[in-house]
Amino acid sequence: MVDRVSVADGQQIRLVFESANSDWRQGVHLASDDSFEVNGQSINKAVVLWEDTAPREVLVTIRSKKGECLVKNVWDIGDGVMHSWHNGAAMIVEKSHLMRRYRCNDGRADDDFDDLVFSLHLIDS
Repeated sequence: MVDRVSVADGQQIRLVFESANSDWRQGVHLASDDSFEVNGQSINKAVVLWEDTAPREVLVTIRSKKGECLVKNVWDIGDGVMHSWHNGAAMIVEKSHLMRRYRCNDGRADDDFDDLVFSLHLIDS
C-alpha cells in the first residue's frame, strides 16, 4: 500500500504517468520528512500529482534528512476527498536499478492493477 524509496537529499526523480483506467480521478502521493520542489515551487512534507492535471512527465526534487520518499496511489471518487489504503487498494511495484513501475488498484474490490500505472525514474547525479 506504500513504497519506501531510498533517496539522497536533493535527489531528482522523473515521475511518468503511463496510463489510467478508472472512472475515478487517479493520483500519486509523495511524502518525505522535509520538502519537494516541483515546477520551481517548494512544497513541505507531501505533494499529490493528479494524472488528469499534471503533465505526463514531472521532474521532482526530493529533500529528505532520513533519505526516504514514501509513494502511494490515491484517488477521488468525485467527492473531493483524497482516498487511499482501503477496499481493494494495492500496488504492484516492479523494481530495477534506477526505475520503479507501479501498477495500482484503487478502492474498487477488483484485482486488475490497471487503475493507474506510473513510473519513477531516479536521476543519477
